[in-house]
Amino acid sequence: MNYTSRLTQAVIDLDALVKNYQYIDNLASNSNTIAVLKGDAYGHDASKVAHALSSKVNLFAVAFIDEAIALRSNGINNTVLILEGPFKASDFKLALENNFSLMLHSDYQIKWLKSITPEFSGDIWLKVDTGMNRLGFQVEQIDNVMSQLSAQQRSNLVLCSHFSTADQIDCTQPDKQLAELKALVSKYNCKYSMANSAGILNWPASHGDHNRLGLALYGVSPSSDSPLSQPLIPVMTLQANIIALHTVKVGESVGYGDTWQAQRETQLATVAIGYADGYPRNAKSGTPVFIKGALAPLVGRVSMDMITIDTTDLKHITIGDTVELWGKNLSIDIIAQNSDTISYELLTRVSKRVPKVVAG
Repeated sequence: MNYTSRLTQAVIDLDALVKNYQYIDNLASNSNTIAVLKGDAYGHDASKVAHALSSKVNLFAVAFIDEAIALRSNGINNTVLILEGPFKASDFKLALENNFSLMLHSDYQIKWLKSITPEFSGDIWLKVDTGMNRLGFQVEQIDNVMSQLSAQQRSNLVLCSHFSTADQIDCTQPDKQLAELKALVSKYNCKYSMANSAGILNWPASHGDHNRLGLALYGVSPSSDSPLSQPLIPVMTLQANIIALHTVKVGESVGYGDTWQAQRETQLATVAIGYADGYPRNAKSGTPVFIKGALAPLVGRVSMDMITIDTTDLKHITIGDTVELWGKNLSIDIIAQNSDTISYELLTRVSKRVPKVVAG
């Protein structure tokens, strides 16, 4: 039996998602904009996101083949790019059967590719390491890798690399990385992909045959300095409700460790969300929440299932009132800054016990 008692939920605005995609796609009109759905669509429910975009997107991308299989199981038929490539030799067979494109980044994957009979006829991407030093062939290895591919495998090949500092608009590293990749593209006369969200917004010269749209698709800018002609719309609003109200006297504390003490008589509201739901345990006292058109500060430590906020300065607060933890009225970046983390992590660690509800 499926039964939901708490009102804690992540509201997913699919109309906002589509608008974000269309806006950013128009910024790079000569490129194919890939929608990146890894990490359960950055915590937004990959199936819901994929269905909302399936008629507008030519290519989805996920981290590994398990995520792509899950999309197929949920009725998504678009081509899917596997960003980390095959983890097993048998992944090549699955890719061919399911119309998955594979990104190859290491010699062992090339060996698997060469061992397949008849030769693998699916689309191949090659990851080139231009400075991220995480995945990919070194630039000087590409000649050797190319020599091991058949003419058919090279015919629709895409060379891909990844910026390490595209969110830093005054940095020179992106120009160096792009130049290295473009030299290979010119040499082999093939397609390429360099731009992630920050690349699309900050480095127009990096717009390639394919751009990989991740964080910005979900309404969060990868850089505070990104030049936007219109604001991105947050797709996720995380919310919960007040389940208790009480007043504490001067000097009384709240929560584990007595880390916060009242400096005045204080009205406290207990909210039904905690670190088991994905709200960051290390959010500091003073981290804002949004309630009834105003901000109120978190006080004390985040518990597994609850947080406590100071509502003394707010009027007409009652049991059941909805509290927004982040979303359209409160930027997730503010919560990330107060928790010494990044918006990516907050979005992707919203737990399974928080229902993802499509905005009505």
